[in-house]
Amino acid sequence: MTAPDLQEHLSIIERLKSSVQTSDFDQMFAVLTSDLPKSKQFLLKMELKRLSQPCDFFIDLRGHVDGDVRPYEYQGKTHYMDDQAIEVFEQGINDYGRFTLGVYEDVMNTDNNFRVMHRKETEARIRQALNNNQQAEPEQAEDMMVKHQARLVQFGSYINRSEERMNYSITVEIVLDNGKKYSAQTTDISVQGCKLKLARQIKLVENSEIGVFFRELEQEYTLDRNNPIRYQIVEVSPLDQKTQQLRLKRLEQSNEQELEFTNFIDRFIRGNKRRYKLNLDNALDAVIVKGYEQFYVPRTSSLPVFIAVQQGKSHPQCALTTENNRASFHYFQDELQRSVLPQILSAKRLKQLLQLPEGQRQTLLFCFTHAAKGKLYFYSATQAELASERGLNALFLGFGASKKSWKVFQLSFLTTSAEYSQLHFQVPGDAATAAKPKNTHLLDAYLKPLRFIVNLTDISTDLSTSWYQQLSYDKSAVRSLNQFAHAKLNQLPFCEAIPVKYVNLRSEDRYLYKTTVQLYNAREEALPAAFSRDFSPNGMQVEMQLPAQIKRGDIIRLNLPDLQKISNKYQLSQLAYEVMAVSKSGTIMNLKVLENDEEHQGKAFFQLLIQNNRSKLTVAEEQVKHPGLAPALRNMFIKALDSFPFYLHRKGIRYEMKAVAQGGQPTSLHQLLAQLPASQEHLNIEPLIKHSAVNLTFASQLKQMKRQDPPQCYELYLKVQPQQQGEPVLSCHYDYEYKSEPEKKGFIEQLINDRAAVFCYRIWLSRTGRPDSDFIAQELSYISQYAIHKAKLLEEELWSVVGVGELMDITDELLLRLDITTAQRQQQSALRHSLLNRG
Repeated sequence: MTAPDLQEHLSIIERLKSSVQTSDFDQMFAVLTSDLPKSKQFLLKMELKRLSQPCDFFIDLRGHVDGDVRPYEYQGKTHYMDDQAIEVFEQGINDYGRFTLGVYEDVMNTDNNFRVMHRKETEARIRQALNNNQQAEPEQAEDMMVKHQARLVQFGSYINRSEERMNYSITVEIVLDNGKKYSAQTTDISVQGCKLKLARQIKLVENSEIGVFFRELEQEYTLDRNNPIRYQIVEVSPLDQKTQQLRLKRLEQSNEQELEFTNFIDRFIRGNKRRYKLNLDNALDAVIVKGYEQFYVPRTSSLPVFIAVQQGKSHPQCALTTENNRASFHYFQDELQRSVLPQILSAKRLKQLLQLPEGQRQTLLFCFTHAAKGKLYFYSATQAELASERGLNALFLGFGASKKSWKVFQLSFLTTSAEYSQLHFQVPGDAATAAKPKNTHLLDAYLKPLRFIVNLTDISTDLSTSWYQQLSYDKSAVRSLNQFAHAKLNQLPFCEAIPVKYVNLRSEDRYLYKTTVQLYNAREEALPAAFSRDFSPNGMQVEMQLPAQIKRGDIIRLNLPDLQKISNKYQLSQLAYEVMAVSKSGTIMNLKVLENDEEHQGKAFFQLLIQNNRSKLTVAEEQVKHPGLAPALRNMFIKALDSFPFYLHRKGIRYEMKAVAQGGQPTSLHQLLAQLPASQEHLNIEPLIKHSAVNLTFASQLKQMKRQDPPQCYELYLKVQPQQQGEPVLSCHYDYEYKSEPEKKGFIEQLINDRAAVFCYRIWLSRTGRPDSDFIAQELSYISQYAIHKAKLLEEELWSVVGVGELMDITDELLLRLDITTAQRQQQSALRHSLLNRG
């Protein structure tokens, strides 16, 4: 790129760059630079010669520009550029006559390049600060605010309407109890209510009663109305400086005229709803909420453990498991595959958490196991328990971290109720007649005792473990850790895993069928005897009698001797399959057809077998103990959720964080971002997307991931500088910005010394699958009847989601692991508390 001291002479460079290789270059150069000093002339000539040098670089703008990148061939090389870059490239070739460094630099510095865009934004902010201009132009400020905002999705917030509401604007007359009359305008109407817009100076009180004359309807439809329709004011809200909005609810219809008006409005809406359009706001919101919920829940890394309270005693009853948290549930199983969660989450520990103020009911749980004589012994301690035992803190952490089984969990204590299991959305009007699933008495009895949720999140990593391993402790005192050991019990309360129900991500049905399978690895060595569990045209699940050294991604070949006996048309031997997943026991494999240019004989055979025997085959489906249990627990979980889900959308080659979510409790990050300026129902996420983190780091990671892959973890350090007036100054730093762990620690210590508040968040980033269309089919169908364009926009938004992440506040664990002093941790805790409770 041209040096800053030559920027003022770019016009000369543009005039001469196409003439560098010509014979009259020196003459032209002398004429155009005659008024410049010799030193400047020398630098300009060197710059022109540098820009004209031939270039052999490959250009790859994938993930670097805001545009659709495609292959572009030039002189036998394939570059990847968007339309704007191609235009600049071809213009440069025309100017220089060949591919030069000047062409390369022009292509890499187009206006839609994320690096260039970020630099320009930074320069604009610096200029604004230097000019001390605190107020930007309204349109510019609004554009910037929108760019750094994400929709805030409130989980579990379904607004049900028992009837359809039609957008309809007419002039009405309202009558107050004191006899005063005012003119107003309807914005929508329904049989049992309406919304009005009227002058703001009219003083009205919620829950009071008013009368409404529908004068225009009376004139047009010759209604005989001597008395007004009686309504109750449900809500009064300002719209702007001059107008306010009333939300009204019809009072009980006690006479014949009231019933007549009810029947008229019902017929009027039915006959005109396609003309005037229904108010679909609640249905649109429901699709958004349900769609984002269904992306998040199957990918959560937290393990929600449901606590039942019966006869004054509490115990873990079940846990909602996903692909990402299943390992945490298995971690707490002993050698007999019994869950020890009833011991880990003892009544004593639960009582201690319940006594903490609401919103602060969380702690750290440190665990490790010890195997002896075929038995597995569990050791665990909370942060509070270690703090109360003088001298044991470093001993437990240092010794425990030396064990391979060492784990650190963030433990949150949340309240719930069986009532939350009934969260659902039902479309109004005729579409609402569809029967909704009803829980059986058995399911109601199972859910009724559930009063609390303990959210267990594994926040341990190899790097964090290495910090604990550096702690020094007295090895001779290790026996004193026996007080944290959990005794082996003959009987343990049963705590079961309930897999979360989510969209079937397979593109085809699987059919149960057991037949002999002969397996061979890539070295043509025979694997243990096996049989099929189920099959589909593109894959099958196989179970071996003994475990084998097989991993995901391996290529195996198999024979189907029994099926070969019934088929002469297809060769069912040496069929190539790819291993997609292997069970923890090493005996069950999910296989996918490995296709090449030739037709796969196994795929063709199973397609024909299914086509001719579909009625005789049994579709493989999950067996559930209590129908509806998983969705009920899911509803209870999202209502109590205390993490920060976020979503990454793909638009062409560009990735954006367009939505974040919130459950029953806002996290510290929700509260901090809410203090920044944003439009209604949005959060300002500018601190999170610094340095194009979404388009560079997160996007690059997602491109390498598949839906089945475990989440990628990051740490986010948030510096908050309190201000005397106005919102606090937030600054985010990601862990990948630092070269070493000591450098991270030095950064955190510097923030503490500067008296800034430090927040640390662990991020889990997962690749999503396709959206569950069945889960939102009813709402989309209803919306499509009256506004198909809105239904399409909703579908496009949900189908553009490619990544889902969640953030968990792990500040306490970070400061503990970095060995920050107790006094400094207490000081930080007070500072964070004051920031989160401002105003």
